[in-house]
Amino acid sequence: MQDDYARDLAALVAIDSGSDDPDGVNRVADWIEARLRELGFAVSRSSVDPAYGDVLVGRRRGAGSGTVVLFGHMDTVFERGDAARRPFSVDADGLAHGPGVCDDKAGVVAGLHAAAHLVASGEERYGELVLVFTPDEEIGSPVGGPALQEIARGADVALCLECARENGDLVLARKGAVDLVLEVEGLAAHSGIEPERGVHAGLEAAHLTVFLQALADPAARLTVNVGMLRAGERTNVVPDRAVLHVEARAAEAAVLNGVIERIRTRCAEPAVPGARIAVREVDHCPPMEAGAGAVQLGDLALAVAGELGFAPALARTGGVSDANRVAALGVPTLDGLGPVGGGDHSPVEWLDLASVPQRVALLATLVEEAPALLRRDG
Repeated sequence: MQDDYARDLAALVAIDSGSDDPDGVNRVADWIEARLRELGFAVSRSSVDPAYGDVLVGRRRGAGSGTVVLFGHMDTVFERGDAARRPFSVDADGLAHGPGVCDDKAGVVAGLHAAAHLVASGEERYGELVLVFTPDEEIGSPVGGPALQEIARGADVALCLECARENGDLVLARKGAVDLVLEVEGLAAHSGIEPERGVHAGLEAAHLTVFLQALADPAARLTVNVGMLRAGERTNVVPDRAVLHVEARAAEAAVLNGVIERIRTRCAEPAVPGARIAVREVDHCPPMEAGAGAVQLGDLALAVAGELGFAPALARTGGVSDANRVAALGVPTLDGLGPVGGGDHSPVEWLDLASVPQRVALLATLVEEAPALLRRDG
């Protein structure tokens, strides 16, 4: 199994599929589609926007009941040509390397191998198994996120194919994130002759920065960061415009929504007389909160892992993934179900091939057992 997995992983890593390379992403989709059809899945593809690759969906009916959704992403953060410059390789320690080898091509291949195992078993105790592969997770899922939510709505279980943490942990919860752009409008004036006639947009931006950074609350697991700040064009002009790019992250939707409201309230009352502030929400990814169903799913995963001979923990992390969007629907969701890897988004990205058999077995077992467990306990 491990050799077959490595061969398939090498095939995907050899395809450049940066988020802004729809042709490359669709070559990955072609490869996945062929595999899904070999396994007897009904396959559909949709192109929402030509700037992005396709959304690929495979569906297969089982002999039981309950809908299980497995999902991963086909895009990477790497540039065209990186696959040739840093081809797939396996070092002396059994670690695979190459662009996207962990994030998320290893997860994609794990999902396909788990599906193949279930089909070969002849049991398939789920009602329907749905595999969803999106083209744009690395840039915030502008087309893949809404498509995934539409497909996953009403599912009994959702399993995210992002790889496990470097220490082997699964992911039970993730912070949500909102990206805001605050545009300050002031009034230009000559800074040496009549600065009093101006409205200093940069000064308002400075007041805003102090306010925003002070909103962070470690006890509430809330972070706020003014990541980019720009004001003015010349030193002899009172700046009439400033722009702040702000990110807030929180573990709970109520906390995240609350800080957004506080920011909007502050922007309605500028500290600099005459200034005006517009607030634009660029992206809003809700938290992946650990509801009762997710906790049951996590407990099941730990029990199954113990039977398979390994002992991961359930992590809560500040990073976001498409699992956030599915969990926000109320679907019990567990993340980190690919093999163990790390170094994501860097030239040293790695995947531990020795972790593959256990992790694929865990994934396949969860597909089989989780729907019945959640229905019985729900």
